[in-house]
Amino acid sequence: MATKESSVSSKDDHQKVGSSTDSPQTYTAPTLEAAHHHHHAGAGAVGAAGAGTAAAKDLDISLALPGMTGVHEEDDLDPYESKRVKRKIDWRVMPLLCAIYTLQFLDKNAIGAATILGFLKDNQLTTAQLNNLGTFFYVGLLASQIPHSYAFQKFPVAKYLAVMMFLWAMLVGVHCAAIGYKKLIALRILLGFTEGCITPGIMLVTSMFYTRTEMGERVGWTFQCNGIAQILSGFIAFGAFHTPTHTPLSLPQNHGKVAQWQWFMVIISLLTFVVCLAFAAFFPDSPTKAGFLTQQDKIVAIKRIRANQSGVETKKWKKYQFFEAVKDPKAWIFMLFAVLANFVGGIGIQYSLIIKDMGFSVLETTLLNIPSGGCMVITVTFAMWMLHRYPNARGWISVLSYIPSIISVILLITLPDNRIGLLVAFYCIQLGNTPAVVLSLSWITTTTSGHTKKLTQHAMWLIGYSVGQMVAPQWWKDKYKPRNRVPWAIILTSYCCQVVIILSLRWYLNQRNVTRDKAAAAATTEEEKEKYSEYGWIEVPNDSTTIPNANGKVDGASTAGDSQDEMVVVGEKEKEKASASTPAPAPGMKRVRVEKRFLDLTDFENLSFRYVL
Repeated sequence: MATKESSVSSKDDHQKVGSSTDSPQTYTAPTLEAAHHHHHAGAGAVGAAGAGTAAAKDLDISLALPGMTGVHEEDDLDPYESKRVKRKIDWRVMPLLCAIYTLQFLDKNAIGAATILGFLKDNQLTTAQLNNLGTFFYVGLLASQIPHSYAFQKFPVAKYLAVMMFLWAMLVGVHCAAIGYKKLIALRILLGFTEGCITPGIMLVTSMFYTRTEMGERVGWTFQCNGIAQILSGFIAFGAFHTPTHTPLSLPQNHGKVAQWQWFMVIISLLTFVVCLAFAAFFPDSPTKAGFLTQQDKIVAIKRIRANQSGVETKKWKKYQFFEAVKDPKAWIFMLFAVLANFVGGIGIQYSLIIKDMGFSVLETTLLNIPSGGCMVITVTFAMWMLHRYPNARGWISVLSYIPSIISVILLITLPDNRIGLLVAFYCIQLGNTPAVVLSLSWITTTTSGHTKKLTQHAMWLIGYSVGQMVAPQWWKDKYKPRNRVPWAIILTSYCCQVVIILSLRWYLNQRNVTRDKAAAAATTEEEKEKYSEYGWIEVPNDSTTIPNANGKVDGASTAGDSQDEMVVVGEKEKEKASASTPAPAPGMKRVRVEKRFLDLTDFENLSFRYVL
């Protein structure tokens, strides 16, 4: 029941998530303004006094599937069917998500690997200019967030991601010809803009297909590919280093030969293009449009994620949800965390130089970053195992993950000049911090409802991420080499601040749960109880057998009401009971019970929503 604590567990997503609530507040959704100027947060509709008209595209696309209306509290989803469908989704979705994330990490950090392959010399770059190129990438990524969020609301997700992949594959290849600092600045900004869609796209896709706990695990598995990318980068750089050293193609004396760093760029560009083709051909836009799922599989896929208390997708940008997202305190807490968590990002540009400055040769350096990627894979795997065991412990797992990172940075500052000891400490940085960043990606998704609000808060997290990554390269200066104690001290301070932020965020979300649980328990009238119900009502034409989708069409069923583009959303009631204060359905219309998650309500509006901790 909605009045109880929501749940999240590794098997059926029904372990307690804690408790929280805001006091009832008043919000006005644009789709309902015609009938009500105000309704209580969580009413999911206009309340008992009236009804408002909502276009089909205002509601979740899942309602177009048969069997999505009605009360499902007592439904028992066949565990075998659920696992079977999840397995089908995993085999189609996860390999492509992992591939795209691997290539994205390779592409954006390509100049970091290329630094020891002649990239700095051929482009006549100083260390400061190299750092600036790292910053300019995130200028482009920062500028892309609102446009990408809007595009995800308007266009098919998979197709849009595929187009962006094609563009950045070309941009990586063009690095080979763009010799000179100014040309590289332009390329890095454009590359950042095109790659800026990947992380919010992955968070959006996983929320469509997976339960809260599964989402956290799969975002973690995807993020592990950063470590795999580091390993691949080391081997590709090692291979490129064994090609002859030549001058760049743009110089007349090169006689058509390719530099080592250019081979590196060409290989990564071609890999990205291949993955782009596979992604465009096979990745689904949403569960309702997944061609590899049967009609019954689609229904099971939607019912599996019921405990998320959030729908799959709507195709209308809702301004009120955008402004609600901007006013939500938790969005700013996540954003501040993202800024500080990415102060470590300068390592992505400098890592080859950091290892080389410890006293290793160029050949040794190409391979010595490979263990860093292995450490990242190990630590994220362990964190996801912990999340599977303790699905409502994101905050505690994140805090514990900082222990190895903090110890490692202290060693990098205090150890004597022992290159083996410094190298091991450098590797161990990857054992911490990374799980907290991974968990925050799924945490912000599972604590937000309302499609536009979710996209906006994803964008805010990425803006914080971009700001952190923009400033991070700037303190890796020549005057701090070779030990770089000042950059390490800054990173150590940021780690400590991140721990405080995570604990504060967990406390804040728990307080919201506690408030809602108390208010739900104190509800006595039908109207008060209705605010905390998981169900709402919509009105559809009497001759309709299912709900139109965003285009006014019905998926998978014929109905006389196919031409209907609008439906009426009315106040929720407890189960099938009708309150005397609720007006009868409009002439020619009938009332249909639906879960609030299909009404595209925000977590402020839906008082049955509970925040995972």
